[in-house]
Amino acid sequence: MSGLVDQLFVGFTNPVILFGHFTYFLLIVSMLMRRMVWLRSFAVASGVAKIVYRAFFVFDPVSVLWETVFVLVNIVQLLLIWYYERHHRFTDEHRHFVDSMPPSVERRALKRLLAFATVREVPADEVLVREGEVVKDLLYVASGVARIESAGRIIAVCGPGDYLGEMSFLSGEPATATVVASRPMRVLAFDQQRLHVAVASDAAIHRAMEAGLNRNLVGKLVRANTTRVAPLSA
Repeated sequence: MSGLVDQLFVGFTNPVILFGHFTYFLLIVSMLMRRMVWLRSFAVASGVAKIVYRAFFVFDPVSVLWETVFVLVNIVQLLLIWYYERHHRFTDEHRHFVDSMPPSVERRALKRLLAFATVREVPADEVLVREGEVVKDLLYVASGVARIESAGRIIAVCGPGDYLGEMSFLSGEPATATVVASRPMRVLAFDQQRLHVAVASDAAIHRAMEAGLNRNLVGKLVRANTTRVAPLSA
């Protein structure tokens, strides 16, 4: 037992060994980052620190080689992120959609996904989805508010960041409720047929849609359990 304590003491007091621990600390921090650019940046910092450690303190040329490859791969990924940030600008509605997605979703997949979206302006009191009818478009609310009605009664309210018609998109069944714009809205309309083809043929788009719908579903369930819906005046 005393030997283990001695080893721990040396491990946390020896500057050289502490530097080795620091490289792993940077790697752990990178895994905690929600934005991919920060994840890659801390991964590069960790890799560079490990190269220094393996090259000058613990001579291990093979590890230096692999850490160099690790750093170069992450630098290339950072350059790709920079390229797409610079050359693939989003409209305000597209930006809202991108920001609603979990940070782990690939930006390139979102760009391909948004190619299927059309921005629509919706006046107040327009019916977006009608109960019992086939839903043509999956809608994403970028601004405005819509009320969900069933049997003439308001059962929910949706706002920015919510999807409309998602249950029909997932099940292929007609709408189970009517959706009416309570005030002017701007939405992204995804043609369901084209989107189904894209989801089936592109794994990255499939993951992006799954992540976005799951996150929104959780948000709707939380709101349903914590708030009482009151009718909005048109």
